[in-house]
Amino acid sequence: MDDDREDFVAAGAEEARRAAVLRPLVQAYLKGTGSLESGINDAVWELGVSRATVWRWIKRLAEEGGRTSALASRKRGRPTGTTLISGKVEAVIEEHLRRYFLRRERPSLSRIVTEIRSACWQQGLQPPTRRTVQRRLDAMDAREIAKAREGAKAARQKFAPVVGDNKANRPLEVVQIDHTSADIILVDSFERKPIGRPWVTLAIDVATRMVTGYYTSLEAPSRLSVALCLTQAVAPKAELLAELVRNVPWPAQGKPHSIHVDNGRDFRSHAFRSACAEWGIDLVYRPPGSPHFGGHIERLIGTMMGAVHLLPGTTQSSVVAKG
Repeated sequence: MDDDREDFVAAGAEEARRAAVLRPLVQAYLKGTGSLESGINDAVWELGVSRATVWRWIKRLAEEGGRTSALASRKRGRPTGTTLISGKVEAVIEEHLRRYFLRRERPSLSRIVTEIRSACWQQGLQPPTRRTVQRRLDAMDAREIAKAREGAKAARQKFAPVVGDNKANRPLEVVQIDHTSADIILVDSFERKPIGRPWVTLAIDVATRMVTGYYTSLEAPSRLSVALCLTQAVAPKAELLAELVRNVPWPAQGKPHSIHVDNGRDFRSHAFRSACAEWGIDLVYRPPGSPHFGGHIERLIGTMMGAVHLLPGTTQSSVVAKG
């Protein structure tokens, strides 16, 4: 910001210097006196520019009534937004972009450019270049393009503002729970044959970002998975850490005030809802189409999968990633 200000001040000083040298010549130019030629030679030497530039500046000052701003440096080339193609070609481009490009089939831009050029040839018009078509596309509303080609939901997730927040000020004020299939294949301890991919249920405290409980199983997620994960989240961790032979602190225990979950069947079960009501736990479901609502548990799952990808037997996140 300071550099821009200094540049602006320096440009203004240069314009004032030019005006001080050229204003007397403007008077001679307007009166048509014979002393103008010698004055131009002096101005060329003093300003360090060509005679043509001095003449151009004199005419600018004369047209602008002697205002210093008339001597400001001007950007070369066409003004921004200037178009050189005919209105008929513009109409062809507009029609083809809206009729053929903004579709759920999502045709490529190269194909649309070919169709536009073909339509122009048929009408005897000069066909536009791909760059011209690309500029017209760039000038369109990006949200409108996403909605037409990817659907309203995708456009909303990409461009709509995220309203509200999902914060907690105290530990156990909000706990998020979710499941995921781990990106790893487990094998039998004796024969080393594959037995499947495990499912992991995780619970995280939003205020402290601490994992409060987890449950792993080869069975698909169910209300039992949720119950066992929540039981571990509430219970002290000393006994579990002893079983895992881990001498690390894990100060996470106690009943959560609120549990945030998605709309899966296991979270909608009568048993789970009744248990939360029995213990005075506020059960909050994620609004449809609002993935940011469960951002903390989703980030935890992503972090955990990053660690899983370092283990032998990992499937990676996709076939492409696996190679």
